[in-house]
Amino acid sequence: MSTPPITPWLGVIADDYTGATDLAGMIARTGMRVVQLLGVPEEGTAAIDADCVVVALKSRSIPAEDAVAQSVESARWLLSLGVEQLYFKYCSTFDSTDHGNIGPVADALAALVSARSVVFAPAVPEHGRTTYLGHLFVGDRLLSDSPLRDHPINPMTDSDLRRVLGRQTTTPVRLLDLSTVRSGAAALEAMRAQTDGRVFHIADIVSDDDVVAIAEAARLDPLVTGGAALGAALAALRSSTQSGAALAVPPGPALVLAGSCSAATRGQIAEHRVEHPVFTVDVYALDRGEDVVTQALAFLTENADAVPAVVASTDPESVRQIQEDLGVERSSQLVEAALGKIARGAVAQGFGRILVAGGETSGSVVNSLGIRALRIGQEVAPGVPWTVADGEQPVALLLKSGNFGGPRIFADALAIAEGSR
Repeated sequence: MSTPPITPWLGVIADDYTGATDLAGMIARTGMRVVQLLGVPEEGTAAIDADCVVVALKSRSIPAEDAVAQSVESARWLLSLGVEQLYFKYCSTFDSTDHGNIGPVADALAALVSARSVVFAPAVPEHGRTTYLGHLFVGDRLLSDSPLRDHPINPMTDSDLRRVLGRQTTTPVRLLDLSTVRSGAAALEAMRAQTDGRVFHIADIVSDDDVVAIAEAARLDPLVTGGAALGAALAALRSSTQSGAALAVPPGPALVLAGSCSAATRGQIAEHRVEHPVFTVDVYALDRGEDVVTQALAFLTENADAVPAVVASTDPESVRQIQEDLGVERSSQLVEAALGKIARGAVAQGFGRILVAGGETSGSVVNSLGIRALRIGQEVAPGVPWTVADGEQPVALLLKSGNFGGPRIFADALAIAEGSR
């Protein structure tokens, strides 16, 4: 007797691809079935047999009106599946353009489902992201004192999330302070009920217990927003298992593509370089029209058995100089377009495993490959699961946010992939 299909209860809209897989991997830990779609679902997309459906957009840094349109269209599709709750997933460092896109998207989604009190909880204690008195910390540093202040696209120079969000929305922004969070779900619900009209609440979170408290208070909300931790906590309230997802990683040569310039990714590339060949993308050569893509593909062919890496990662000072010479948008477009083409060429050469560092790079890679859906597998590090795109030639993708993972994450990922077969 066949098992009836599952109607998903949670619908997630994520503003970048690695953030989406971060949350999807954490939810899969609870034993729930998770499917991740890439881009706004196409008209006629069939119902999804899963507990949770994650729609991954590349909307963090695009014009706000485009981010709103894509998010609302995705939300309407998720609601048509019968989901009970929408979750707007953004980065644990709250990075976006200064005039959006978190506020405008949240406004639009709240209006769509008539939400009044909306929680904002980017903190992920497991990743060292915490919030106290409305200020976001990365480890023991304020966000504005962390390496995120040098982010090449969305530099984060203000740690006060009430100010950051307040610049992006006309909705009142208030604080759910730590003492209230730790007073329990009933106290939280009572405070949130004291609102006239719509209110956005920034939640203080410094421990995993605080995340659970927020989840319990928001378990019936039509719209919740935050990082991966709160979404996973909401899922855990519905699941009694902690089995993780079993998914075999297809075989094939592996390569690393890195566009992130974060300190973590630079360290990971340095570690990888000790034992594996690395090709560095020359952004100035791309700007001059030189065929860097063909050079990179030839490098991959020559080193197919050695887990080669193609990187555009460099130090913040070099990034600033490139942006000054070529412009922020121009330099970013050159790099992401090149890495996307390299990924497509690598798959054509027979590479079956691609490890990608950087949210923007991940978006370019999956778009270039024409991938529309991913199955979520085992985590390599917190928030970094293996995923598999099915097709005539199955491709395994590790989509890693720039700041995630330890120094040897690429080696660890490949060891786990071998063990899954």
